[in-house]
Amino acid sequence: MSTFFIHGQPKFVKSRNYINLTDWTFSKGNSYNAQSKDFESTDWENITVPHTYSMDAINENGYYRGVAWYRSEVIVPESMTDKKIFIRFEAVGHSSEVYINGKRLGNHSGGYSAFCYSIEDFVDIGKTNIIAVKVTNEPDYKTIPITDKLFNIYGGIYRPVQIFATPKNRINPEFYASPGVFIESTVVNEEQTDLEVRIHVNVMNASQLKCIIKDANGEVQAEKLLDIEPSEDSQIIKVPFQIKNAIFWHGKKNPYLYTADIQVIHGNEIDLVSQRFGIKTTRVDPEKGFFLNNEPYNLHGVAMHQEWKQYGPALNEEAHLKDMSLIEEIGATTVRLSHYQHSETTYNLADEKGILAWSEIPFVHDYSGRESGNAKQQLKELIYQNYNHPCIYVWGLWNEVRAYESPDEPCVQLTKELNELAHKLDNSRPTVSASDRGIKSNMNGITDLQAWNKYFGWYYGVYKDLGKWLDESHKAYPDIPLGISEYGAGGNIYQQDLSKLDKPFGLHFPEQDQTYCHEVSWKVIKDRPFVWSSYVWNLFDFSVGDWNRGGIPFTNHKGLVTFDRSTKKDAFYFYKANWSEEPVLYIAERRNNNRNAGVVNVKIYTNQKNVTLYVNDKKVGKKKLESDINIISFENVTLKKGKNTIKVSSNKSLHDQIEWTLN
Repeated sequence: MSTFFIHGQPKFVKSRNYINLTDWTFSKGNSYNAQSKDFESTDWENITVPHTYSMDAINENGYYRGVAWYRSEVIVPESMTDKKIFIRFEAVGHSSEVYINGKRLGNHSGGYSAFCYSIEDFVDIGKTNIIAVKVTNEPDYKTIPITDKLFNIYGGIYRPVQIFATPKNRINPEFYASPGVFIESTVVNEEQTDLEVRIHVNVMNASQLKCIIKDANGEVQAEKLLDIEPSEDSQIIKVPFQIKNAIFWHGKKNPYLYTADIQVIHGNEIDLVSQRFGIKTTRVDPEKGFFLNNEPYNLHGVAMHQEWKQYGPALNEEAHLKDMSLIEEIGATTVRLSHYQHSETTYNLADEKGILAWSEIPFVHDYSGRESGNAKQQLKELIYQNYNHPCIYVWGLWNEVRAYESPDEPCVQLTKELNELAHKLDNSRPTVSASDRGIKSNMNGITDLQAWNKYFGWYYGVYKDLGKWLDESHKAYPDIPLGISEYGAGGNIYQQDLSKLDKPFGLHFPEQDQTYCHEVSWKVIKDRPFVWSSYVWNLFDFSVGDWNRGGIPFTNHKGLVTFDRSTKKDAFYFYKANWSEEPVLYIAERRNNNRNAGVVNVKIYTNQKNVTLYVNDKKVGKKKLESDINIISFENVTLKKGKNTIKVSSNKSLHDQIEWTLN
């Protein structure tokens, strides 16, 4: 059983003296002088963080894009006297200005990464302090993403906030709001792994640095104690370690986690930061695909946005756990965290469950030529804040950004600079990008790895064209590894009449067409081992504020699970039957339950050897699984008028049953 060490705060906050800031007042719109300590906000709405003010994006045509204010009262306890005190926001959408007792701390642009301020000079110990945050979710041509054409830019303090204290001699939490500890495997082999632990420290007095490496059972594997000379500036201390016969982090097979406990010690005061990490190697072969620890490893998975219909992006811990449990249930080995930095909870769960993660910045679709500084800032935050997560195997630099005119366009130059920056910050992971152009284009060939968003059969061509494109591309460019970063089709569970199919922009997306898309597409992908990764778009339906397609407005319906997480579509169970090691037996087209034809086919998704079909409690027949995509079909099954019970079984304990009505 997995154990989860975070509930609303990262480990390096939890190991310190901290306060969760959950209770706030809120007002949408601009409020003059709302940062003032004496501002009267008794008529504001009382809310709990995480919170978003953009729920109209889910339910209305067009949504509020503008300013809002948050205020909170907090008494800083006496236990924080003579300490360094910080406030840390895990994310605020889309940009923010933070004030304490009327004094401005700073501003942050970018709605998906954490930021941290030192506040001991701004607060009164033992007294009520007023924190005010001005927020806007209005698109900004200097902040990525610069538009909300593909997904909503939500506003609000939609991830947790903490105030915490450290000794004055400390590990630095202000370094890009990171843990301040970075663990790199410099040499990895079965006999010995060399580690370099880099610690950002601020010490005003002579101190000691104690570093302990523990295995998954808490047993000490290595330990060092160093002296640190005082300095007015932040220092980076590099500590080498060697681990004999290290156990590798090997995805779902063995997500083995070590722990580094780092302490800055001055007298009786200790500042502790613990970081889990894993040891692994990855590589991609253009002919044989992806390798994890020098073993072939099939990267098949899903992409996901981080929002629910009930909450928008302001997810609680239970929602994050639910999402990861669905990734685990379907049998995915990898997840593409689209199109921005996700919650710290998600990365920690992926570490524990062995789900390899593609993590990216929101450089998406459009560019202005003015977003360079912010894109680099968000890349630094993404890498520094998540450096130690073994689940992350690539850093994504862009999605569907197009340079139509020439290789000299600003987005091409920015991609080159981002690629160089990513390798400077982390030389242990490759970069990747997701293109919707051809194999060769002005934006391609810059990142280490490339994958393609391909929607054959949905926006163009037919579903089986994916195989033709892969084969022709592999033949023409045998040295270029080919990955599929997105594929899929819309599916509305309330629409079951294929004769009304009106893709890709109409109002009818019957569920059966989505299912057929995935049956064909997965067969194409699984038969081509040179495809180094593949990602279904998307695990969940999600909102797009200005869309009106597929019968449910303001929604992208390509998910395998509905936006509210209440219904797993047929395609979910198709993949579960193909990917999961759990027993699967599922009758497809169950929501197509009003039939006009008395003779039908019954389609089963299963990973069991044999399936027996019963109709109205009478045995129709038994079939052996022969399909390499785990489908068993019973043809020409006769229904009676009125209600019909369809039941299948594969053994005494595994059954599925539905009801169809013949009109």
